[in-house]
Amino acid sequence: MSGEHLWEAIGAIGELLGAIGVIVTLGYLAVQIRQNTLAMAEGRRLALAQAYQQRADGLSDMMVSAANGPIGAIIVKLASAGYPERVESLQSLNAEELGRFRQWQIAQQTHWDNIYQQYQQGFVDEEYYEEAFKDRVRRLVPIWRALGLTQNRSSFQEEMDRLSPR
Repeated sequence: MSGEHLWEAIGAIGELLGAIGVIVTLGYLAVQIRQNTLAMAEGRRLALAQAYQQRADGLSDMMVSAANGPIGAIIVKLASAGYPERVESLQSLNAEELGRFRQWQIAQQTHWDNIYQQYQQGFVDEEYYEEAFKDRVRRLVPIWRALGLTQNRSSFQEEMDRLSPR
């Protein structure tokens, strides 16, 4: 074998080893990407679970606090007059009660706006949005309008309008 052929053979072996190296590297990268994708999906599921728990805790704390404070008696009074389905129930409140209730509804509206923003970002699952969010917001929109609570993020305002047309 001449020197020229020897270098050609060594070059061919080098190219073969290089190709094998590229294939091994691509296989390694594919495994790494798959593991990263799985880890990201698991992280997203964990974030969704944590967000749901925080929402549940926040709403529970808000409701317990309300029940133990002056707003609890106001809500009982309103409920006996048909709240939230009947906007006219607001007429059963005196000025002080109406003021307290309006503040409570600002907090409620902020809570639901936050949930909608999380839904837009993918942190609220479709089931919760369809089965809880839409129903609760639909029932509260007429009350919020009657209280003059109409200054919201534009996307939340549009969703309120869509869920409960005037």
